[in-house]
Order: sequence, then structure tokens, then C-alpha cells
Amino acid sequence: MNWDVAAAIGEIAGALAVGVSLIYLAAQVRMSNRLARAEASRMPNSELNNVNTAFGTDPNFRAAIRKVVNGSCREEFDADERILVDYYLISVTNVYEQIVREIQEGILSPDMLADFGGKGLFVLPYYRTSWSLYREHLSSTLVNEFERQYELDPTVAAEW
Repeated sequence: MNWDVAAAIGEIAGALAVGVSLIYLAAQVRMSNRLARAEASRMPNSELNNVNTAFGTDPNFRAAIRKVVNGSCREEFDADERILVDYYLISVTNVYEQIVREIQEGILSPDMLADFGGKGLFVLPYYRTSWSLYREHLSSTLVNEFERQYELDPTVAAEW
């Protein structure tokens, strides 16, 4: 066998090795992307669970959130109850805002909004009568989306 044939065989073998390496690398990148998307999808629910756990251990909060879920308006709560409920609802809204941002950046699927467990709170009378206070702490993108989607009125005056 002459050296030219040996060199050609070596180049072919090298090219095949590079091709196999690229295929392996592409598979690894694809798997890494799937894992990152799965983690990004898990995070909002995990954060909502953390918020629920933190607030749910307080018996005063449990009584106050029961009133919220049963349709009470902001005016029906004393100052201590409003503080608990407001912090909770702002925390839930912040999780929702995180989902919206990650959808806009292409990290999450728009289906995540439909699956978000806290969204039922946004249509309750307490949230609606508190919206003018909450909106100050959110991005303009989310404020516009909420006001459109949930028909929230920013002119309803509320006090902390």
C-alpha cells in the first residue's frame, strides 16, 4: 500500500470521526435544551407552591384568603388582613409576570398561561378592587395584558 492511499484512508476516517462527533454534540445540545425547557416550565409552579406554603401556615391568612375566595371586596377586610392578602396576591402576580416574560423570550410555551394555577384569583372582587395598587409594582407589558385580559379598571381607587 502506498502512502497516498494511507493518507486518503486517514482523511476519510478523520472526516467520519468529526461527523460522528457533530451528531453526538447535536444530540447532547438537543437534550440539554429539553431539560432547560422542562426546568423553566417547572419553576413557576414551584414558586407558586412556595408562596402558598409560606402563607398557608398562617391561620390569619387562611381566614382572610377564604374571604377573598368567597367573593369579599377589599373594603370588607381590616388592615392586617389586607396586608396579608395583598402580599400574597402581589407574589402570585409576580409569578404570572415571570411566565409572561419567559413566553416573550421564547423560553416557555404560551400554554403555560392557561395552566397557571393562580390565575383564578385575578377575577375575584378583592383583586379587582385592589388592582390600582398592584399595577404600580408590575411591568407595563403585564399591566396592559392584565387590563385587557381580565378587564381590570386602573381608576378604581383603593388604599393600602
